[in-house]
Amino acid sequence: MTLTRVNTEVRFWGVRGSMPAPGPHTVRVGGNTTCVSLQQGDYLLIFDAGTGVRRLDEHFAAAPIGSLHKRLFLSHYHWDHIWGLPFHCLAPNSADGLEIFGEDKDGLSVEQILARQMAAPIFPVPLERVSGKMHFHTIRPDSAVAIAPDLDVSTCALRHPQSAIGYRTHTPGGSLCIITDHEHPDEGLSQQVVDFATGATIMVHDAQYSPEEKRGPKSGWGHSSWDEAALTAKQAGVERLFLSHHDPARSDDELQEVLQRVRRIFPATELATETTVLEI
Repeated sequence: MTLTRVNTEVRFWGVRGSMPAPGPHTVRVGGNTTCVSLQQGDYLLIFDAGTGVRRLDEHFAAAPIGSLHKRLFLSHYHWDHIWGLPFHCLAPNSADGLEIFGEDKDGLSVEQILARQMAAPIFPVPLERVSGKMHFHTIRPDSAVAIAPDLDVSTCALRHPQSAIGYRTHTPGGSLCIITDHEHPDEGLSQQVVDFATGATIMVHDAQYSPEEKRGPKSGWGHSSWDEAALTAKQAGVERLFLSHHDPARSDDELQEVLQRVRRIFPATELATETTVLEI
């Protein structure tokens, strides 16, 4: 059977780490927290549901009801990666409900973990009120999920407090690899991450800290420096690197300076911004 090539679109809806950073100093890059999507035909894959997922909902609000097959993959459950989910849950606009993938942790299922942030008095609508529209799946590092005949997602363990998962999609046109919330060891890069990203068309990598911050006061906080992102891209032989999970204190102008430094290590580097749209 010959599969027809379908264009695959990647969009960034939120690119900040740790907490939202609205204001005039972040307007060009964006101040929402992590959310990335990949759309191939009627399949919409969403990676993390930070505050940026609200922008995704607004974009797809005009889509015909039931036209999309939506799959949400969560890297982990820290606030900046799930803050937008309660609002996204209220408007799934999906052909087969919202499929949510994440790790079970501390004896709790994905559904139980997510229900906590929608429990009173934190949020007015409990998860059980809308959970009929959602289907929850446990996913583990070093596993894979088949989405469609020409679309699948594989996983990799990341080094982060309470652990996190990296994701890589495989499509006829290429691959998208997302490494967010990962701390490379002090003595060098994480070889399993380099191997996981090898040959990727696009790699999105955590670049929250400067090398000095990573080695100093923020060592052990679970994030990478921007030079580690560049070196990972170089060793993995990826085609393009997008720096993301930007520190909320970093201004647009400061991030432009970061970009110029990183390009000295890996020239095919860009900043992930909330206006970035790519095709693979």
